[in-house]
Amino acid sequence: MYLVKVEPHYNDLIITHDCPACHFGHKQCKHVQMAAEVYERWQWWEPKKQIHTVTRKIVLSSEWEQIQLPPSQEEQLRAVIDHAS
Repeated sequence: MYLVKVEPHYNDLIITHDCPACHFGHKQCKHVQMAAEVYERWQWWEPKKQIHTVTRKIVLSSEWEQIQLPPSQEEQLRAVIDHAS
């Protein structure tokens, strides 16, 4: 399991992460891309931020708060179709 830490800083999005792809010159592995997409979905009203990556291991902290993402448009449509009378 690879952890990813995402922190907004003004117009930048600092994404801290460490996985094997990070050590082979891939600045944005799939974990970083997914984290950026999730952040943008969660904070949809904010202007797009410039992504900066930091390669460092993440250690879980008990003070971190897990966020609940709103459903995507596809999930909303699927729910409407599934629950239609």
